Amino acid sequence: MACRPVLFVVVLENLSRWCYHIIFTGAYDLVTINAADEVFDPDLQLGRMRAGARWFAYMAPQTLAKWILLDARNLAVWAPVAIGCGAGVYFGLKVEPYWLMGVAAMLMAGLSALHPSRFGKVGLAVFLGALGFVAADWRTSQVAAPMLERELSIRMITGRLISVEDKSDVRRMIIALSSIDYVDEESLPARARISWRGAEFDAKPGEMVSLRAGLGPPPPPVAPGAFDYARQLYFQRIGAVGFAVSKPEVIEGAPVNFTANLATRIEVLRSNLFRKITEAAPGEGGAIVAAIVTGKRDAITPRSRAALRDTGLAHLLAISGLHMGLATGLIFFTVRFGLAAIEPLALKYPIKKWAASAALLSGFGYLILSGGGWSARRAFIMAAIMFFAVLVDRRALSLRNVAIAATIILLTTPEALFHPGFQMSFAAVTALIAGYEWMSRRADPMRSFSFPARFKRYAIGLAMTDTIAALATAPFALYHFNRVALYSLPANILAMPLMGFWIIPAAVIALILTPFGLDGWAWRLSASGIDMILMIASEVASWPGAVSVTPQWPMTVMLGLVVGGLVLCLGRSPLRLAGLAAIPAIALFVGSVRAPQLFVAASGLNAGIVPGTDEQNIAVYTRRRDRFSASVWAEYVGLDRESAKPDLIADMGACDERGCVVELANDIRASFIEERDDLAEDCARADLVIAFFPVSGSAWRACDAVLIDRRSIWRRGAHAVWIGSDGEIDIKTVADVRGKRPWTGGEE
Repeated sequence: MACRPVLFVVVLENLSRWCYHIIFTGAYDLVTINAADEVFDPDLQLGRMRAGARWFAYMAPQTLAKWILLDARNLAVWAPVAIGCGAGVYFGLKVEPYWLMGVAAMLMAGLSALHPSRFGKVGLAVFLGALGFVAADWRTSQVAAPMLERELSIRMITGRLISVEDKSDVRRMIIALSSIDYVDEESLPARARISWRGAEFDAKPGEMVSLRAGLGPPPPPVAPGAFDYARQLYFQRIGAVGFAVSKPEVIEGAPVNFTANLATRIEVLRSNLFRKITEAAPGEGGAIVAAIVTGKRDAITPRSRAALRDTGLAHLLAISGLHMGLATGLIFFTVRFGLAAIEPLALKYPIKKWAASAALLSGFGYLILSGGGWSARRAFIMAAIMFFAVLVDRRALSLRNVAIAATIILLTTPEALFHPGFQMSFAAVTALIAGYEWMSRRADPMRSFSFPARFKRYAIGLAMTDTIAALATAPFALYHFNRVALYSLPANILAMPLMGFWIIPAAVIALILTPFGLDGWAWRLSASGIDMILMIASEVASWPGAVSVTPQWPMTVMLGLVVGGLVLCLGRSPLRLAGLAAIPAIALFVGSVRAPQLFVAASGLNAGIVPGTDEQNIAVYTRRRDRFSASVWAEYVGLDRESAKPDLIADMGACDERGCVVELANDIRASFIEERDDLAEDCARADLVIAFFPVSGSAWRACDAVLIDRRSIWRRGAHAVWIGSDGEIDIKTVADVRGKRPWTGGEE
């Protein structure tokens, strides 16, 4: 008993005694005579119940304490969870905190964690949470750079070209800015993302360039709770976005430092290899092979993206554990097999460790070549830990390795916490390792190792792997993309053998042959395997009901599922089954979530309505503006943004060239106006007025209706409107969700 977590055990002991006493003694009123007409003795039955209650009240806390102690031995895997919670608290704040608060909390919690009491682990958990908070705060300050606050007209820009992304209709450049005409140095953003739709240019990454472009601030979310592109760009130090009207011209003689030169060489290598692959294997298959090898996915057509996404095969486009594991594993087994064939080496030297070293080096090269995205970093860290474990004769794959990888990423780049790739990558690998650890403990040690038995286990393992990964990543797909592929299991069962035995081996052979100029046939061979996967994806995506879409989930829903999944995967005792309780609880909560009935765009020049009909669709004020916003609104309310074509509000109500009046739910009348002269009249006859122009303070106060004008959009961002059953109008804005943070254009 001295080792028990006292707080939990004492409470549960008394609670269980009280509950079971009530249950057993209260059962007296519910006992009836059975069908055999057995004589019922109340005193005897009550005595048995009380004896059972005393036994259970004693044994339940003992068993529960053992379960808690069993899970307590595995607390190391919860370290990144605590760090992530601290980082999440930081990013969830509406104002920027004072930096000393997190440091003070971390120091105090660290001191309490050193105390040799039973509550030391609580102090350790708080310390890790405070560490995540401080890491997020530190990272935010380290990447801080000015952001444009308003749109800039077309003007001359100079800077160093960092990278170029090639798409079918546009080339997107990241430029480290040196100057912008009429912008002082203190207000100059560190980087800009500029798109060019003209002909190809000769400028290469690392060179100083000049061009003419129009720039603006990073785009805010198009609806409250939608993805925050500005925050993502902030951590890439991109403070301006825009379109170029002239191609970049190289500025000769500009100096280049060592770091920039090294980054330039890597980017040039990636670009050249990308071009080499797509030239050797033109078409869809070659574009995807190039994406798998270099991480550049811009040449993939929307049609292929949609087919892979709607069949649960989109993970093939990310440099994930699948690709890293197959590539490094192939190197490991090839090197080990080759060394084993040389008898003197195999007998005298640790060839397994040599093979692990070769695989580790190849994994690092793949990480650099692929651009080092979130999933690639996680995959490399996991592979590095696995092969390092081989070097030191330790177990190669476990949940502790996953925890180490997550901890490294969260401490170095805490913003990854909100990236879909990070979340889905770690959800899949955590669930897979937890599932296979559970199954391995129940494997039959006397199982057959004949070829049919091995093939049967491979098929079952493949199906189990795809099922576990699909279940683990489905909530994140629904939360971030509002859609999930229902036929991902058959698609993955058919596609994964092609990846493991055809596409990745051919790509590795091609990479080895590239320096000798003999790689063309191998790239084409790898691309032909991708073409077969695309055929499978197109066929499966055409099945009825291949995709399910849902309205936008609240953050609380996602957090509940994450907590339940972590308890289920990281626990060791039967208490882990409590994580399954999150599924029905969250399902009930999701069913009660109401989507907004009206949206107003961040430009203040467009709005959208969700009609209350059986066949819902978005109706917009105009199709000429804010097309991207309209597609996100459709996704937000649970419509397929790819197939949903927005209607016009003009088809729903009384409209003329000056505006519209539409009846919404519960007899709420909404008015959309473009002329100031109509404001007074519409304020008198409507419950909600959307004015596509700024309204003066006096006119605002004189309006009897709920008013949203262009000035309120400028100040608060995009709006979403809910209408209650009693006709109450509830408005939420982007500013309500984001607060005032560095990536919102200000700091408090």
